[in-house]
Amino acid sequence: MGLIFRTFSRQQVNYKGFFTFYLIMAFIVSVAGVLMTRVTGDMGQAAVDLDRSSLLYLFAFFTGVMIIRAIASAMSAYYLGRFAGKLGYHFRYNFAKYFLLKPFAALENTKSGEALSVYSNDLPATVELTSRGGIRLIADVINLVVMASYLIYLNWWLTLIFFASFPVLIVLQVLISSPIEKKSARRLEARSAINTIANDSFQNTGLVAAYSLEGIMEERCRNAFEEWITVAKDMAKSYILLIFAGVLASFAPLLIVIAVSAGQVISDNMNISEWIVFISLAGEAGSWLLMLAQRQNSISTTAAGARRLDEAMTDRIEDIHSGKILTPTGSVAISVENLRFSYRTDDEAPLVLDGVTFQIMKGEKVAFVGGSGCGKSTILKLLLGLYKPQSGSITVFGTNVSEASLFSLRDVYTYVPQDSFLFPESIVENITGESGCFDRERLDKACRDAGIMTFIDTLPKGYYEELNESAENVSGGQKQRIALARSFYRDAPIILFDEATSALDPATEASVLQSFSSSAKDRTVIMVAHRAKAIEFCDTIVVMDKGRIVAIGSHDCLVKESAVYANLYEARLREALA
Repeated sequence: MGLIFRTFSRQQVNYKGFFTFYLIMAFIVSVAGVLMTRVTGDMGQAAVDLDRSSLLYLFAFFTGVMIIRAIASAMSAYYLGRFAGKLGYHFRYNFAKYFLLKPFAALENTKSGEALSVYSNDLPATVELTSRGGIRLIADVINLVVMASYLIYLNWWLTLIFFASFPVLIVLQVLISSPIEKKSARRLEARSAINTIANDSFQNTGLVAAYSLEGIMEERCRNAFEEWITVAKDMAKSYILLIFAGVLASFAPLLIVIAVSAGQVISDNMNISEWIVFISLAGEAGSWLLMLAQRQNSISTTAAGARRLDEAMTDRIEDIHSGKILTPTGSVAISVENLRFSYRTDDEAPLVLDGVTFQIMKGEKVAFVGGSGCGKSTILKLLLGLYKPQSGSITVFGTNVSEASLFSLRDVYTYVPQDSFLFPESIVENITGESGCFDRERLDKACRDAGIMTFIDTLPKGYYEELNESAENVSGGQKQRIALARSFYRDAPIILFDEATSALDPATEASVLQSFSSSAKDRTVIMVAHRAKAIEFCDTIVVMDKGRIVAIGSHDCLVKESAVYANLYEARLREALA
């Protein structure tokens, strides 16, 4: 139960009102059940005594109690269903919100298949545990307490005989079920591995086919399935033992009580009515113990899922609205001082950026160039606040990034990565974020500047053409142009391009850059680039090598004065002419 309440606390669920109502209904149902059993016994005695008036009275009383019990049962089932539905929505909403606001550094270390497994398997298991599973167990305990109380009232020493063996059998059940949660966790991990392999295969079908990786993927999948089956068989053995213990716990005490109580009836120490009631309630109590074995297995299994969900949501989410509001004012757009950064946090981690310092004026067009792994794209991620530097400072429009709200910081940027993601929605939704309310004139201009308007005009539905999963019904170049149109439509004061034109042919790239130069003349552009046309588009070029800035200047100046830049530029020209 501690796990259930911790889950409620972490998920911020208001459960006290529902719990109070459900427990009251469970108590009414239990008391009504005992009364109905008692009346059944009295009706049997009245039938033996041929007392018709008592039979009629008892029948009417039985009917009234049955109606009350039916109403209480229906209300508790209805509100339990509503509560479970709200929990399902609440948990899924919190899970989605958590992954939207989870720090980017932590998110990059999360496997998509594992997150999918938690969402599709562990989250529903947690809902089951915290709604139907756990709450019904509480209702069962209430029912047992009510039945035990009335059995004590009827015959305390016979009740003591009946329940004497229960503690030993319950301990036996607990001992048998204790490994089930660990085994269930292993099974969930195996299922997560299967989901990860399936997700990798689904997302990379072309790569798998091109490199003939079908056999390797099949082997990985078979190993994961074998692990899952092994754990499932192990769990089935524990479950069989648990059910056997439950059956033993259910029937052994009942047989003893039947024999002893029958002797009490023969010796006139107990009448027929009391004997019927006692045996009926004792049978229900025994059945409860058998059901406890099944509940124990179910709860142990779902508890493993709840723990995995809890572990998957341990990182503190980012409060993107706390901090200073950043406004795009002043002549200096970005100022970076002595920036040092590593993707690893240990002391021996190599620095990706080592003492980087630069300043970019408002409206300036700056290109970062250098060999692979020199830290160019990392600078863009730090500017966006996706990572925090180990030391140094980043100031955007006069506000230190560490003090600014992430929402206002990212609001001044439009970011176009090398591999832009497009949603499986219409083109207009991918560009504007809306399907009905958008600025058509601004949309048309953004698409013309991105060189995608001609393609859109050829589509049957135009802007409303739906893209499929991973946007596979458009080419790589069209996909990148749609992403460029998205950035142009956003109209943010600072544009971050990370190889944003790499998928375009040279002629289209030149056309896009020419259109963009006029539309972005008042905006600050920071571009990570390799190709000569994109580099020449910029006013200032920052040359990087091994995490350091080795030269800053214009294209003409750097060709003459920087050997690193000259070699890079010459290599790009040869590549373009090849």
